[in-house]
Amino acid sequence: MYYYLLVFGLYLYFNKGIAYSFLAESVLGLGLVLVLIHLKDFIFLANRSTKLLLFFFLVGGVYFTVGLGSFTIISLLRDASVLFYIGFFLLLFLFQSSWKLFLPKLITLYAWYPIIAFTSYQLSAHVEEYREFILFGDTPFALVKFGDMSVHLLVTSLLIAGGFIRYRFSLLIINLFLILYLILLIASYTRGGLLAYLLPMIFFLYQSRHKFSSWFTKGRVLLMGAVLGLSVVFYLNSGGDENFQGRALGFEQVSKNLLSLFAEQEDGALTDNKLWRLAWWYKIVTDAFELKKGLVGVGVGPNLTLLGDVGTDDEQLRSPHSIHLTILARFGIPLFLLWLYWMYLQFRRVSSKTEPGFSKIILFILLGFIINASFDVYLEGPMGAFPFWTWVGTLYCTDYFNSLNAQWEVNA
Repeated sequence: MYYYLLVFGLYLYFNKGIAYSFLAESVLGLGLVLVLIHLKDFIFLANRSTKLLLFFFLVGGVYFTVGLGSFTIISLLRDASVLFYIGFFLLLFLFQSSWKLFLPKLITLYAWYPIIAFTSYQLSAHVEEYREFILFGDTPFALVKFGDMSVHLLVTSLLIAGGFIRYRFSLLIINLFLILYLILLIASYTRGGLLAYLLPMIFFLYQSRHKFSSWFTKGRVLLMGAVLGLSVVFYLNSGGDENFQGRALGFEQVSKNLLSLFAEQEDGALTDNKLWRLAWWYKIVTDAFELKKGLVGVGVGPNLTLLGDVGTDDEQLRSPHSIHLTILARFGIPLFLLWLYWMYLQFRRVSSKTEPGFSKIILFILLGFIINASFDVYLEGPMGAFPFWTWVGTLYCTDYFNSLNAQWEVNA
């Protein structure tokens, strides 16, 4: 359990900087071995959702086996991992006996996220040695994808709003300031990440409006306005270079990002990036109408950028910036439809009036992950898959304990 939480915390706080450490894969491999060792005594919630996930995991194994001899092991593992990472959800059931200890510690990791993310960004922006330090592979340790950051900030925000993270009043104000500041950073650098934070948060607040209506007193509204104002001032005075797509800090960039979602802008980089993705997605969808590609996809091993004739300077890019299109391209229409059905089984619960509060918060968390994964290479790698399938497992463990009428509390 402690090894799981340690590695989870490292991926949460340092993101892409440790992606090539293979620590997440070591957790998955070790955990699956433990599941097999204790298979006779292993108990997990068996329903349509979990059975579908087990089926997806097995499909990944079949595709990996079929590709042996035609592609390198590295290519096969890299592409099949989108289904192999699903195995993380099973590992949560290994912690049943210590669930009351595991879950609060998982939540505590997110309680510290705003201050650690803020500190890491400031060090990266102002300290060259920290910015250029490399621990694993050739990726700077301080490099964080802003889309990933938005999802983790969403998790922290929802846990605060739901009362599962409780700060002292002074710490609450500080963390709200940090969250607002970091969201402004995200709005400058990523459109998909901004949507991944805003949409689930807006849906959650709307659905919970009756619970929060009494909280918004005049004094608290004024205080929140002051915190927002301070975060804006700090944001406008922050240093930050243009990223690889030519995006920089400032409300002009934020407005361009938002408007580019709906119409073409003068900023050629934004428009070109959107058109490039749409062209690739169109090619994948049209290819799916070919009999073989439609039934079983192209499999694991091939580079989708080469098959789709998509021009790119990034030789490492193999996935079309959408988990849904990745599944469609590699595994065909039948598995793609089952994937959509699995998502339907989860998110239909959001409208249920009998859904427990903590479970509903997890559903909004998963929605944020899915939105970000719809516009980025996210669930295909450990930075997104490890936390996503951990929260999926947390949802199912919560359902399991609720089904037993178990008395357990969630406290950070």
